[in-house]
Amino acid sequence: MSMPPQHPLPPFGSVVSCHICGAIPAVHTVVRGHQGLVITLRFLTEEGAFCRTCGTATYRRMTSNTLWQGWWGLLSVFAAPVTMLMNIGARSRIRSLPHPVGNLRPQLAPGRRVLARPPALAIMTVLVLALATLVVPELIPDTRPTFTAGDCVRNNAEWPEQDLEEVGCSSPEAEFWISAGDKCWGKDWLLYLDYSAENKALCAHPMSK
Repeated sequence: MSMPPQHPLPPFGSVVSCHICGAIPAVHTVVRGHQGLVITLRFLTEEGAFCRTCGTATYRRMTSNTLWQGWWGLLSVFAAPVTMLMNIGARSRIRSLPHPVGNLRPQLAPGRRVLARPPALAIMTVLVLALATLVVPELIPDTRPTFTAGDCVRNNAEWPEQDLEEVGCSSPEAEFWISAGDKCWGKDWLLYLDYSAENKALCAHPMSK
């Protein structure tokens, strides 16, 4: 007496069974992954008939692995996103299946969705920090003071660094008085143009004590 095949199970009519657990219905598709190996790279595939549960688990595992293994090489920076885009079609076919029934072997555990797994969270954190580094400084208003000829200032940094603050010309804290930039000489300092209220060159002269 011959035994029925067990891998995969025979199809029920025109319905294909999952090659992992034997449940129906299933759909034949290819789930892809990528590994960057600094100098070289590897393209990974898992092909077969997947039910909704086993297919979802396979898609999530391979995509999540690609998110942390797929960037370690120059070509992999381009190959990893392409691989994940190619998985969209497989994911769509798997998600279109109804809930599987009749499994004769254990099903794969789908686990958390891809965006809730550590590799995706780490990448999103890096992207958010990079975006914040670029955007936030542009949103912070420039509070640097501006001066015109005749103002008096002190420098809260060591020259040639400039961290200027306006003070009264009669104040003992006044260190320099401001004139037009074409009047610099000797130990005078030419101010950063950002300090000019009229966007013209200004010069800082030491105050006579």
